[in-house]
Amino acid sequence: MKAKRLSKAPRLDRLTTLPQTIIEIILCLLPIEEAARTSILSREWRYKWTTIPKLEFDESTVETSNKEITVKELRCKLFGAIHQVLLLRQAPILDFTLRISADDIHTYFEIDQIILHLSRNHTVMKLRLEFWGEISYRLPLSFFSLRQLTDLYLENCDIDHEPTFNGFGNLTSLSLRRLTISRKSLRHLLSNCPSLKSFSLVSSYLYIHSRGLPKLI
Repeated sequence: MKAKRLSKAPRLDRLTTLPQTIIEIILCLLPIEEAARTSILSREWRYKWTTIPKLEFDESTVETSNKEITVKELRCKLFGAIHQVLLLRQAPILDFTLRISADDIHTYFEIDQIILHLSRNHTVMKLRLEFWGEISYRLPLSFFSLRQLTDLYLENCDIDHEPTFNGFGNLTSLSLRRLTISRKSLRHLLSNCPSLKSFSLVSSYLYIHSRGLPKLI
């Protein structure tokens, strides 16, 4: 009997041969840190994570081996990771989420830079900004350049600008929680979202500026 000849063909990487859209769906289901770690699997996987259209960053999920790390150091690590991911991007970001405590000037500056980057370099359609802290985060002017938005969630934000922007023509879903805004700006915002189908707010936390001090409604 002749000995069976051993096949020298390389093992088939079934994941790598999946369509790119399927790979992106799989990577989107992973935390961004885990998705980035797939770059060490092989040469083919090195940059696959840089094309996923959905990014989510949460301060509470930042991994650290140092249990005595300060809140400031934790935020620096998070922002460092965000900037690195944005720098390596090779495809548009369509869905972006940021959850963080925003209560100091340095944090505000970093968030401003992230929003500026998104407004200049990506066609973001879904945006969720969720901030904790006693002081609300004032949205920068670059925020109003995100004209392709279809879904927007804002928590603990301050829209303290004259209502001069042209609105969000594609916005279909708007959720506001603990928003600080003038009556004029709120009317202007809602009247310039012609495609809006879903609107929600937590009225007990929505502040409307009137004459003098803000009024809780």
